[in-house]
Amino acid sequence: MLREEQIDLRRQRARAARFTIRNTTKKRVYSDYRVHNLESGGDYAVSIRGFAVGDNSCDCPDFKANTLGTCKHIEAVLESLRDRMPVHLQAKKAVVGRPEISLHYGDALRPALHLPPRHSDKLAALARRYFDDHGHWTGRGRYEDLIPAVEAVPEEVTVLSDALDFIGREIERAELLQRERELLEAELIEPPLLNVPLYDYQFRGALFLACRGRSILGDDMGLGKTVQTLAAVEILVRERAISRVLVVSPASVKYQWESEIRRFTPRAVQVIDGDREDRDAQYAETTFYRLVNYEQVVRDLDAINAWAPDVIVLDEAQRIRNWESKTSRAVKKLRSRFAMVLTGTPLENRLEELYSIVQFVDERRFGPAFQFLHDHRVLDDEGNLKAYRNLDAIRDKLEPVFLRRTRGEVLGQLPARTDSTRVVELQPEQRLMYDEQATALARLLQKGYFTDLDRKRVLACLTNLRMICDSTFLFDKVTRVSPKLDEFRQLVPELLEGGGHKLVVFSQWEVMIQETATVLTALELDHEILHGSLGGKARKVALERFKTDPDCRVFLSTDAGGVGLNLQAADTVINLELPWNPAVLEQRIARVHRLGQMRPVRVLNFVARGTIEERVQRTLQKKQSLFTGLFEGEEEEIAFAAIGPKTIANLLKDEPEEATADMGPLLAASVAMLEALAGFVGQSTLPPELTERVRSLGRQLTNR
Repeated sequence: MLREEQIDLRRQRARAARFTIRNTTKKRVYSDYRVHNLESGGDYAVSIRGFAVGDNSCDCPDFKANTLGTCKHIEAVLESLRDRMPVHLQAKKAVVGRPEISLHYGDALRPALHLPPRHSDKLAALARRYFDDHGHWTGRGRYEDLIPAVEAVPEEVTVLSDALDFIGREIERAELLQRERELLEAELIEPPLLNVPLYDYQFRGALFLACRGRSILGDDMGLGKTVQTLAAVEILVRERAISRVLVVSPASVKYQWESEIRRFTPRAVQVIDGDREDRDAQYAETTFYRLVNYEQVVRDLDAINAWAPDVIVLDEAQRIRNWESKTSRAVKKLRSRFAMVLTGTPLENRLEELYSIVQFVDERRFGPAFQFLHDHRVLDDEGNLKAYRNLDAIRDKLEPVFLRRTRGEVLGQLPARTDSTRVVELQPEQRLMYDEQATALARLLQKGYFTDLDRKRVLACLTNLRMICDSTFLFDKVTRVSPKLDEFRQLVPELLEGGGHKLVVFSQWEVMIQETATVLTALELDHEILHGSLGGKARKVALERFKTDPDCRVFLSTDAGGVGLNLQAADTVINLELPWNPAVLEQRIARVHRLGQMRPVRVLNFVARGTIEERVQRTLQKKQSLFTGLFEGEEEEIAFAAIGPKTIANLLKDEPEEATADMGPLLAASVAMLEALAGFVGQSTLPPELTERVRSLGRQLTNR
């Protein structure tokens, strides 16, 4: 009954749509046609071989996935032919003129053999060996043997392209599954896949992604889905000689992918960015990895498919969970031999979201949407969702293509601490404010000598730049543009999923903490807040509740909570901005990652791309030892020969790393001095042991 309703629905759509239909082989009825949709612009090839359901074929996505044996394009052609063909002739089928192997799109994909009335004994023997009485593949033979057997018969057998592609994929799938078993038994691949060793669970995840062809990795955040993916790509380089990999990710992590590819692999990588002219030029270049964000897929679909990637990686694939969205429809038009889908949250609210994500990997794995929803949803009399059912059937269908490990399952293999960076893009409103402050700072830095007032103005500009990177509200107290908070809103549900995870979120600014609290309230997540103006008793209550109440999942704190507190109830630290003093950063993290912590700790640092944040971060990573000497060492002096206004100005520019190699000494001096002017981490004075050192550094910078 359900299938008949769906067939009738497609007939109704055929009558309602506006098509042009063209016979492409000039035969009268049983022929090939092109059907063009005047409304959507879609153009499809339809083969008509009879008037019964299942006789015909179409290359549209609906026909390939719906298992009905028809679609609106087939029904439109049949409707146009009925008036031209007598009813008694409509009962006849097209006569097969020569043997042909096609792909049958029924409940299961399988090759089908069509024989002409007269054929050789060898062809008849081939049909009995591999196909049933209806001409459908029986599964008794091997695909590896079919094509040689076809070539051995006296007749010329046409193997249609979709059938040939299917047979090729099935042969490759069997080979890769066998290779997966062999490599799992060996437990090691030589030479190493990446410039970093893999944990056992990561090695197994990489094998799964590489050898299942098109699959989903649903590991918890922090288990290294990116590293596993890069390792899987290296396996496919060795096993299948792939040479083009497309990574589709949110814009906020596109450059993070670039960084990790350069860090862990020797492969060429290209980030697609800029206006249409720039992107067209970039698509013409040669590269191994090509990185695009989801919005670019919508705009550049034809250019991406023209590149013909061997592998498509979808990162944070929950972005396509809405199957009706423009982005989801565009992404599902991408074509590749292999696919690796990464998501820590494959199912957030509805089963339809999981269906949509799996559809990219295998459009037929869950069957047609109408059947999937009928089998797994329970509706009330008004058609409202009451519950889901038959979930074991979903798990069984997922098992061959879906791998998920929680942090609890691999706890013994995890490092004690994992640091990662979340890069966000400034919005236009932010960029305007940022550029205004950067211009003002650049004018100040043109002076050869700094007065006390100049130094205060420099500090003010630097502080404004950093606040704008967090949220425009910190700067103007009116607008609320904050990609960091937008990204935080997306990440928090994934970070808290399963295992009793708790988060500690730091910001230097109390206003940013309050803005973050607003996000958590909207998400209906219970939380506590700590800041410098909070009294001692209230502090104790907030801290105790976070430690003991399982419903209180997030602790928001300024740097007032970065010292002296034990926050080991959490296993994740989020820094909404990086302190310029690495000692302060380590103090924050040490509230969670400290002696007695029984779980691995995740550290996520938010950085605004193309800003002073990004360039300071890059420099701090290289010059950590200078800060160690400044804040922890015993040296009384540090040489500052490279310091000058031009060097300070490099913080505002996107200079190559070689041109900014002298920024470390600058930061060692200026950070200490500027932090002192600001009240060193919210305190009114510097610790006594650092006071004289800061004054000395300030004098050296001033004299310069």
